[in-house]
Amino acid sequence: MKKKIYLTPGEQALFSALSSRQIIDTNSLQEVFPEIPPVSLNKTVASLAKKGYLYRVKKGVFTVSGTPSENPEIQDPLQIALAVCPGYIGFSSALRVYDLIPYESFTVFVVTKNRSRETTVGEYTLRCVAMGKRCTGMTFHKGAYVSTLEKTFFDCFYKPQYAGGYAVITQALSQSPSLDWQKFCDCFSRESSSLCQRTGYILDLLNARTGIVPKTVLQFFRQRIKNNTRLAISGTGSGTYVGSWMLVDNIGTENIFSWWSHG
Repeated sequence: MKKKIYLTPGEQALFSALSSRQIIDTNSLQEVFPEIPPVSLNKTVASLAKKGYLYRVKKGVFTVSGTPSENPEIQDPLQIALAVCPGYIGFSSALRVYDLIPYESFTVFVVTKNRSRETTVGEYTLRCVAMGKRCTGMTFHKGAYVSTLEKTFFDCFYKPQYAGGYAVITQALSQSPSLDWQKFCDCFSRESSSLCQRTGYILDLLNARTGIVPKTVLQFFRQRIKNNTRLAISGTGSGTYVGSWMLVDNIGTENIFSWWSHG
């Protein structure tokens, strides 16, 4: 028989006022309930958390459960992720927001300025990735702060491992008719030649199959060719050398376009 968890009148009143929310921040509760002394308010929140009506995701931040539970009820993982890691939704999570990848992931990526961390809330893994000065270019889209479409692809090329790899990036690009290529190129204006060579090479391959990349874009990246580099920086040096991009493809076009070959 399931144990019934009782609430005190004060707990009932507070929970009733909070039950329509998904996330609460105790720092702002005093503004909502100015009539309740801060000590009493904190004690009530702690008691609700102990009884399973609230779930602590970080200091001062809780999710709200409709019924008492040991596990949090996650209705909007993006909002939970942003509450844990202030920044913007990025990488493969942003591609999903833009409906450019077909699957839901239980890992949510947030781009932050200075802090990288990973935490688990319920069935979701929240991955915060520090990008320093590159933590820019966000917009409010579908109820969450997310990187703009152009910045999303820049971030994915900058750290392709968080996008799911080049196969995910090329497939998403092939389905992005609204991409502003000039804004996309602007993201690379002060970046390294190696990043530009890797990006240009992938775009060149994609254009050979789809014809969607403007010639001016390929020309922009060709002008940044400088030294020999590798497609997978952390991979081995073996692979196919592509002289036109001064790059060793140590991933292989079959992997880069696995979606093209296998649907």
